[in-house]
Amino acid sequence: MNKNQKRNVILIIVAILVGLLSGLGFYNVNKDNSTEEIVAGAVNEIKDYITTYNMSQQEIEELPSTEIVEQTEEQENAQEQEVEDEGFELQGEIAYEGDRANTWNVELGDYVGLTYYSQIDSRWRYHQYSSIGDSSQTIGTSGCGPTSAAMIVTATRGAITPDQIGDLFVQYGYRSASNGTYWSAFRAVADEFNIGYTETSDIQRALQLLESNNYVVVSVGNGLFTTGGHFIVLTELNGNTITVYDPYLYSGKFDTSTRRGKVTVDGNKVYVSVSNFINYANAKGFFCYEHDGTATENTGNVTTSTYTRYVNTNSLNLNVRNAPNGSVIGSLKKGTQVTVAENNGSWSRITNPTSGWVSSSYLSTSYVSSSNTVGQTRKTKACYLYSNSNLTGTRYTYKANTTVTILSNVSSSVDRVRVNVTGRVAYINTSNYTTSTSSNYSNGTVGQYKRLANRTYLYSNSNLTGTRYTYLPLTQVRIIRNVSSSIDYVYVVKTGRYAYVRNNVYR
Repeated sequence: MNKNQKRNVILIIVAILVGLLSGLGFYNVNKDNSTEEIVAGAVNEIKDYITTYNMSQQEIEELPSTEIVEQTEEQENAQEQEVEDEGFELQGEIAYEGDRANTWNVELGDYVGLTYYSQIDSRWRYHQYSSIGDSSQTIGTSGCGPTSAAMIVTATRGAITPDQIGDLFVQYGYRSASNGTYWSAFRAVADEFNIGYTETSDIQRALQLLESNNYVVVSVGNGLFTTGGHFIVLTELNGNTITVYDPYLYSGKFDTSTRRGKVTVDGNKVYVSVSNFINYANAKGFFCYEHDGTATENTGNVTTSTYTRYVNTNSLNLNVRNAPNGSVIGSLKKGTQVTVAENNGSWSRITNPTSGWVSSSYLSTSYVSSSNTVGQTRKTKACYLYSNSNLTGTRYTYKANTTVTILSNVSSSVDRVRVNVTGRVAYINTSNYTTSTSSNYSNGTVGQYKRLANRTYLYSNSNLTGTRYTYLPLTQVRIIRNVSSSIDYVYVVKTGRYAYVRNNVYR
């Protein structure tokens, strides 16, 4: 008899005892049900009360997240960002005070030691993590908080997965409506699982605790680990080097112009110097959990996906070499898509369309051509638009002279566009354009991400008329086009809305 079967037998016995002790009162409430229904009801009530997570399913498929998948900067920027302000903190405290009357009654799996979890692991990536029933809020899009908490509990007490912690945070009020996980959730984790705990905003104090047998969850802001707000876990301080478990680690994350050279990635670990962490992580809050210093590390064979970059040179060609700073063996034209397999300092080894080493400084995360058309509007021939960037997936039929706005140049032959009349975003073969109808006005901010400074109106029309949309402070937008010297056409990261706004409203 396996563990779950034994547990069900115990539950049934308890249910029968509850029925006997309750006497006629219990029977009368359920008198119209069969014996099996009465027992099943009692079992379910007890199961609801116990809130058990007792692993299995091959101990949740052996636990560690070992696949580092490919993502893009655009996907990272679309993550729901953790925001801290007075109202956010107050709501978290209300949840914490209200929860103290309850216990979570969680039975953990076996102790397995320090274990890395990725929030974009396919086992729980699409598990809903929402207090408002929003299916787009998942562990993958907004679950860095429960993923970090799951790493702490698994490392100190017993195995539990990010989706299970996420369900607990939702159930007990630690999931905000649209700004991630309340900070007080980490205090509640310490209470519920009886883990020695220190909370501080002093980075030097946090580093002292990290060096003295503590794991540290950190809230970081726009910088080295995130474009907005994020939780990460510090697992070790060895000399001047911090070991980081980043729940949203993806292939190529730290190979961008602003992050390159500031960390070293080995499998699912990120190594960063204390000075780079202090200068670039934008750390704000530290939640420190004691451990006895004897925990083993639960590792696996980590596989790291290759990732895509585009040649972006001022000259026409980029040299391909036989080794970092070695002899030239070929060249690539500007705009060429390449596949990066590994990094060595400021060099990248590519495997497609040729093999060799190129300078990482001349690789871009998005397609760049000598004739950048982002923000322009075009009319189309009678043609198809597609849901996928490789012109596959759902196919949409459009008539001749349909007007679209170009959102990004995906490659030399594919653009991502918005159909102006319907608002649909899709992909088009660039051979299906007829003429350009837009001005080339630009103040140099196209493609940048901004946050609104105050409560702000966005509009459906470029002259700031039509439907008016209200957005709160700190809402993140991406500038798609500079319409004029005072108006931008923007994309709201959280809601996916495209609209117009005055350009003096940014932080």
